[in-house]
Amino acid sequence: MYSKYYTAKSLKSMTWFIFGVFRNEENVAFGRTLDKNESLLEFFVSPNYEAHFLKVANYLSQKGYLFELKEKVNRLK
Repeated sequence: MYSKYYTAKSLKSMTWFIFGVFRNEENVAFGRTLDKNESLLEFFVSPNYEAHFLKVANYLSQKGYLFELKEKVNRLK
């Protein structure tokens, strides 16, 4: 079984905060920077934690920390 895969953009200065939030939320997602020049982030999410991940990601989007959250085909398949 592969993880769900999401990408999003963030404010460069808030990347550390976003990853910290997900670590604090019981590690619902593994995240890393995909393209630092574009502030493009990627997240690998267990299907069991997807609903919780989306709740947190949508909250961060509403607060202006995360932009253009998109589910994509897992690039590691």
